[in-house]
Amino acid sequence: MNLLPDAELFFWNNKSKKLVKKSVHSLFEGKDVLIVSVCGAFTPPCTEMVKEYEKLYDTFIKETVVDEIYVLSMNDSFVMDKWFKEMKIKKLKYLPDGNGAYIFRLAKQGGMSATQCSVKMYNKGMGVRSWRWVMLVENNCQMVYLEEETPDGAGTRDNLPNDPFELTHASQMLEFLKNRDQIDHINEVNAGSESVQHMPGSEDHLPKSPTT
Repeated sequence: MNLLPDAELFFWNNKSKKLVKKSVHSLFEGKDVLIVSVCGAFTPPCTEMVKEYEKLYDTFIKETVVDEIYVLSMNDSFVMDKWFKEMKIKKLKYLPDGNGAYIFRLAKQGGMSATQCSVKMYNKGMGVRSWRWVMLVENNCQMVYLEEETPDGAGTRDNLPNDPFELTHASQMLEFLKNRDQIDHINEVNAGSESVQHMPGSEDHLPKSPTT
């Protein structure tokens, strides 16, 4: 199993009106955590994605191994705090990676490539952003991982006209994580492996997301 890289992130404390540094390891210690990585706060697809995880939060906690769900984005704490308040998010928590340091540390130390963790969005004036992916973390160890796939024929994830949103829907992740036999099998494989195992990422393994 891969130990999740650690880093200190800056969180805005509404009571003290100060920025407070917290380490990722201290937040995740002793817990099964689902990290949901999004491209950017306030963007329509990411807003839809976060609201869906909030809606299904209680079901995740009740019917899967997940103890907490964190939303990771390359935005600072002020932006993330404002975004969560505007969406009326009460149950999810956020990881504000304003400097992008943690995303790139995952790429360097976490057994993931830079192209898995991040994507260039210069064509939208957004610079470099976190890619859309979800990771299950058990006591600071990466267990399973699912990312959005590069669209057929695109050749690259950088500067896509529309970033894909097919595999990381909350409803699909919930169905996957409810399959304890599948999770236990991946955990057994990880126990004797130095690399994190990916969740099935094809339509053959995961149900299609509901159309809206």
